Amino acid sequence: MIAAPFASVPFAQHPLVHTADLDEARHRIGQALNPYRLQVLRGRIAHCRLELLPCGPLSLLRLRHGYGADVAVDPTCGTLDGYYLLVLPTLGHAVFQFGGRGIDVSPQGAVIVSPGRRFHFTASRDYEQVLLRLERRAIDDACRRLTAEDEAPALCFEPVIAPHTPGWQALAPLLQWVARCAGLGRGRSAAQAALLAQTEVLLATTLLLHQPHEQAARLWPAPLPGHARAPQAIRRAQAYMLEHLGDAVPVAMVASHCGLSVRRLQALFQDECGQSPLQWLRMQRLQAVRQALSQPGAGAPVGETALRFGFTHLGEFSRAYRQAFGETPQQTRGGTYNKLCNLSIPP
Repeated sequence: MIAAPFASVPFAQHPLVHTADLDEARHRIGQALNPYRLQVLRGRIAHCRLELLPCGPLSLLRLRHGYGADVAVDPTCGTLDGYYLLVLPTLGHAVFQFGGRGIDVSPQGAVIVSPGRRFHFTASRDYEQVLLRLERRAIDDACRRLTAEDEAPALCFEPVIAPHTPGWQALAPLLQWVARCAGLGRGRSAAQAALLAQTEVLLATTLLLHQPHEQAARLWPAPLPGHARAPQAIRRAQAYMLEHLGDAVPVAMVASHCGLSVRRLQALFQDECGQSPLQWLRMQRLQAVRQALSQPGAGAPVGETALRFGFTHLGEFSRAYRQAFGETPQQTRGGTYNKLCNLSIPP
């Protein structure tokens, strides 16, 4: 079942809507998602239910429009307003209509609804779905990073995400991570919160690279002679690493920021710089420490300065520093001090 990772998420602890009043349900669900029209096709609705868990910049929801009735749901404007919606059915059956194209939806498959694409759906009386809301801003930002262009086009994904496709296989680990974080609630550690903050970026990039859409050819252009795009990708990676000079920056995070695989990023650095991304980063850190120690009046201990620029093992730092500059950090600082003492003081 596609939505299996969310079986342990404590949705019931986060009720947003739980009512038998259809007007109230339409109003409150419409506030959380989009205004919509609800038509009862057969049977009688006992109540509507919506639960919502924020997951960093993402929103995770579980929705059931009605117990005991088949329904038709149609957004008032016909489209989503400014966000993408990943639909993961957990029970029942629905038929989504996209511009005359009908798609049968069950717990064995997922659907992604894009903003600007006209849609509506009918659902069986036992239909229930988990929804993951991804803001359009995230897709636009990821698209700009991947294309290195200032403007991101309006983008619609192929709505079907079937099991065993590259799109689903790439998404599944990310969804498992979102489900785990949602289940942690307030017990989430600082490290997990920091990783969750990157999940939106990873989710948007993964969809752009693995789920078919009309702009895919722009993201995977034919190879150009001489790796014409390589310097631009390397500059983007270098700028990102310099912005995080004192942080622990896994090469996978740098690659994700640039919309590249780790292997591709390493190959580009080897071709253009003759070293790996982390070797390049270590040299930038060493140079930053050297510059700090060379400043007149620099009073911070050498170990504290090294730690500030990302060196956590001082023995390895000292060896790397001496190999790079032919002197110890203390000698760099001592040389600066001697120069200051030897300055002539004008009468």
